Amino acid sequence: MRSCAVTAWGYEAGILFGGCARVAPATGFAFAMNVFEVDSRLAFTSGVIATVIAVFGAIASAIAAALVPLSGLTFLFVVSAIALLALAIWLGYHTYQLAYASYSLDRNAFVIRWGALREVVPMGDVQRVIAAEEVADELRLLRVPLPGWWFGVGSHPALGKVRFYATEPPEQQIIVVTPECSYAVSPYDGEAFSDAFRIRLEMRPTQNVTHARLLPGFANWRIWRDKTALTLLILAVALNLALFGFSAMRFPAASAQIALHFDASGSVDRLGEKSQLFVPPALGLITLAISLVAGLGLYRKGETLAAFMIWGGSAATQLLFFVAALTLGFTLPS
Repeated sequence: MRSCAVTAWGYEAGILFGGCARVAPATGFAFAMNVFEVDSRLAFTSGVIATVIAVFGAIASAIAAALVPLSGLTFLFVVSAIALLALAIWLGYHTYQLAYASYSLDRNAFVIRWGALREVVPMGDVQRVIAAEEVADELRLLRVPLPGWWFGVGSHPALGKVRFYATEPPEQQIIVVTPECSYAVSPYDGEAFSDAFRIRLEMRPTQNVTHARLLPGFANWRIWRDKTALTLLILAVALNLALFGFSAMRFPAASAQIALHFDASGSVDRLGEKSQLFVPPALGLITLAISLVAGLGLYRKGETLAAFMIWGGSAATQLLFFVAALTLGFTLPS
């Protein structure tokens, strides 16, 4: 355990830069902030291994997509490569968080530092501190099944919502209970942490602190909490992916030349290379990219309805391109 001094009005700077600084207070009063480290070695190692496996999986899928003949299997390999790359980025970010995890407390606030995230809990809100083993049987947490990865949002029948910021199993965790939410943590020196917490709870706060959950800029975007926006965007992307998959599955069986257009009598009046099967999904992708950028610009300006209309229109456009792809090349020249 190590400690440092911070002023009552210097919380924000202390939180942002690790909570370990000395600032000249306006009132001439300073108080100690104790910082408790987290043993994240096992969790960090397992995160690095999982990230590396996901990266190699993405590379292998990309190589396989390049080697196999163009078909539905190619599409599956490409989608797998994209999904594994996204997983690797997600795992890498959470592994990075583990390298910068600690808990700080003084008589005014309990601060959780978890990578770029800061959770500030007023001491006045804390009701009690208990060993998690007392309630471990009923703690629920849907988590990534990696060693040491005990973080996320869970629940308990009596405690309600529980935020986990831990690298040890529940039997070795400590729960800080507040009326709105409880916090499961795993300081390296749990006994010293519990003793220090109880001492702080017996003191009277010298400053009114407001609960805050400080997230990195991208994680705090309003769109992540907007179910309508996410639904429209996911729908448009899924339809475009399905369009590429459909065209890829048709490609091996298509003739070298396919019918592109028919005259009034229903006869083929224009032929083209079978690679043009990918024109509808390519146009759909361009439309999707433009609508995404335009919609995000409007969304950030507060024009939510206009953004929804653009994204909904993009999803509808993907359906129109799907209709075009369904008819393209089915009537082959004799």
